[in-house]
This record gives sequence, structure tokens and C-alpha cells, in this order.
Amino acid sequence: MTARNEKLRERRQRAGISQAQLAADAGVNLRVYQYYEQGVKDINRAQLATLLRICNALECRLSDILTDQETVDLLALYEG
Repeated sequence: MTARNEKLRERRQRAGISQAQLAADAGVNLRVYQYYEQGVKDINRAQLATLLRICNALECRLSDILTDQETVDLLALYEG
């Protein structure tokens, strides 16, 4: 099991929505979303479409929810 995704949980809580509402808004299975928050599933390995749906539902950037620092750094270079 990976570490809990506090970035994802905090983003969702700041948006003021429940896990169920976010999952519905993002078109993601509730259990799968919960696994991402709990760290049971590694969000860094999620499909890009899933990541983008979650980001769109949270109105945030990929770097706001990913926990792998190398990926976050590469995104920063990509976004320039």
C-alpha cells in the first residue's frame, strides 16, 4: 500500500464536496476514488483520462493531486 494521498483529500475538502460527489462529478467509481485517497491504489499510476476527470471535477492541475515528485517536476517543465 502506498501512502495516503493527503494532497487529493485536502483538495477535495477545500472544494467542499464528499468523496461520493467527487467520484460522480469525475465519472470515477466511488471505491476507486476512495482507494486513491487512502493510498490503496497509487494515483500516479492512474490512466491519464481518469486523472484529468478528477482534476476537472476539482478545478485543479495534475501537479495538485500527484504525489510522485519526479512526475510533478516533469509537469512543471512541460507546462513551462
